[in-house]
Amino acid sequence: MKRPSKKPTVLLTENIHPRYLALLESHARVVRPERCDEESIAELARAEQIDAIVIRTKGCVTPKVLRASPNLKVVGRHGIGVDHIDCQAAARAGIWVVNTPGASRISASEHTWAMILALARNIPNGDRAVRGDDFDIRDRVKAFQLHDKKLGIIGLGRIGGTVAHIGMRGFGMQIFYTDVVDYPAKERRLKARRLPLKKLLGTCDIITIHTPLDKSTRGMIGARQLGWMQPHAFLVNCARGKIVDLAALANALKEGTLRGAALDVFDPEVPPADHPILKSEKVVLSPHFAAQTPEANIGYGAVVEDVLRVLSGKRPLYPVAEPERTM
Repeated sequence: MKRPSKKPTVLLTENIHPRYLALLESHARVVRPERCDEESIAELARAEQIDAIVIRTKGCVTPKVLRASPNLKVVGRHGIGVDHIDCQAAARAGIWVVNTPGASRISASEHTWAMILALARNIPNGDRAVRGDDFDIRDRVKAFQLHDKKLGIIGLGRIGGTVAHIGMRGFGMQIFYTDVVDYPAKERRLKARRLPLKKLLGTCDIITIHTPLDKSTRGMIGARQLGWMQPHAFLVNCARGKIVDLAALANALKEGTLRGAALDVFDPEVPPADHPILKSEKVVLSPHFAAQTPEANIGYGAVVEDVLRVLSGKRPLYPVAEPERTM
C-alpha cells in the first residue's frame, strides 16, 4: 500500500490542545481510530503504516498494536502515566516511549490540597448540611487542624515533592515519605524524613499517594496496609486507582479503622453505582480531573514536540522507554 503523503503518519487516539494539533498536522499526516479498543487501533495502525502514536487516557499500546506497526518509531503519552503502554515490548521493538512528566505538577498538587482541606474541614458534609438547614452539624463534627501534623508522601517525585512543599511551607506540617528513589536534596529542603511504607502508614496523620502505577505499586494499599494506619488518619489518592484496593478502603471506613479518604481515581473506573465507597460520608470524591486544567492540557500537548523530535531523527527530551535496538 502506497502512502498518500511523504509526511510521517501519526495515529492520534483523542483530541489534544489546538496549538499542538496544528503543530502535529503541519509536520505529519494525522489519522484517528473510530474506537479506542485494541483491535481498532491495531487495524488502523496496520492499514496506515503509522510512524507514531499519540495516546491519551483511552486505548492501549500492546504487543498486538506494536506488531501491527512495523514502521512505528515513537509512542507519545499525552500525560504522565504509561500503565496502558507496554513499554518493555516497545523498547524491545526499537521504539521510543515519551511522556510529559511535569505538565500536571501544579494542577495535580493543587487538587490534592483541595481534597485534603475538604476532608480536614468536612467541607462536603458542611455544604450539604447548610443546604438542608442543618447548622447544628457544627456541634456534631470535628475539624482537623493541619499545623504540625504529620504528612506522609508515597512517591516524592515532581507532584509528591510539590505537595510536600505546600504542606511544609503553607501549613507547617512535618514531612515524611517513602520512595524507591532517595531524595537527599529534597529531604534537606523539606526537612523530610524517609521511612519504610509500614512505618510511614503507622506514623502519619495524612497519607497522600503520588507514585506511578507499575508492578511494585499495583495493589500497594490493601486491607493489610490500611490496618497499619491510625484510626484518625486520612488517605488521599490522586495518582492511579489500581494502587488502592477500593473494597478494602470502603470496609476500613465502614468499620471506623480509618477516619476518611479522598479519591480522584478508582478501580474500577467508573465505580458501579452500588459500590459502598459511593455511599460513605467519610469520603470526598472527584471524577479523575485533578489535572484537567487548561494549563495542564497545554503542557500535555507538548508531547507532540518530543514525537516530532524522534521522527526527525533526534533524541527525545522526556523518554520513558528507550529502544533496545534500532528498527
